[in-house]
Amino acid sequence: MRIPERIYNNGFAELRMCGDLENFFDTQKALRTNYYTVVWMVQGGAQLLVDDVKLGLHPKQMAFITPSKYIQLGEYHGEAVVVQFNREFYCIRDHDHEVSCEGILYFGAPGLPLIRVEPPYIESFRQLHTMLQAEFQVMDSVQEEMLRTLLKKWLIQSTRLVKEQDRFMGQDERSSELLRQFRILLEKHFLEEHGVSYYAKRLYRSPKTIANQFKLLGQESPRIMIQKRILAEGKRYLLYSELSVKEMSFKLGFGSPNAFSHFFKKIVGISPTQFRKAYQVNR
Repeated sequence: MRIPERIYNNGFAELRMCGDLENFFDTQKALRTNYYTVVWMVQGGAQLLVDDVKLGLHPKQMAFITPSKYIQLGEYHGEAVVVQFNREFYCIRDHDHEVSCEGILYFGAPGLPLIRVEPPYIESFRQLHTMLQAEFQVMDSVQEEMLRTLLKKWLIQSTRLVKEQDRFMGQDERSSELLRQFRILLEKHFLEEHGVSYYAKRLYRSPKTIANQFKLLGQESPRIMIQKRILAEGKRYLLYSELSVKEMSFKLGFGSPNAFSHFFKKIVGISPTQFRKAYQVNR
């Protein structure tokens, strides 16, 4: 049974929830979302294209998508829950001290974070979902705060699940927090700062110390993380903007188009222009 769409909007802050992916995502083209997004595939499966990443969602999986991503819905069947909220309803960055999900679920999290919702968490999320549905129907002065409280519980529970299911993050809390803070800084400064030394200095560590601690956590090196974040943004410009290679080169912090083209081709194997043309043909 499809869950009817629920929306709270006071003209500024907005929270939306629905059980039909087609209510929120277009099947014909990728559209930019301005919402923090949670997709819980309760039963069945779905295919999503997020920027240039193909995401296959299987039963009991939950995905978290950061604002500004381009999302397109592919094949889809079964039961799902989608929750979306804007910055005005709940800002992950401003309230990081409350839920600590920045750099884990959103903003700087590697790839597209996925968790498996297994017992006993299934019942816990179902209860939260039921409570959210009920609260959408209550029109009083504390409705917004109640909805926000339930959303925070959802995010805190999801963050705990990520840590439980990542065998490295659960081993060393201090190193895990260092990794999270690195991701947060990277998301804020990757357009201007391409060197590991900048982030190491901000974290009061040496580049070597950071690299060693990330290795102990089974993570990629800081240098690779920086390169991947710049590359992801470059691909997004190529796929979804009208920017020229010259314009995007400077936006990405490169001194010249040649420097960006060399960086891109070294990793992808083809030039930015070739990548853009190939994508347009495949579309």
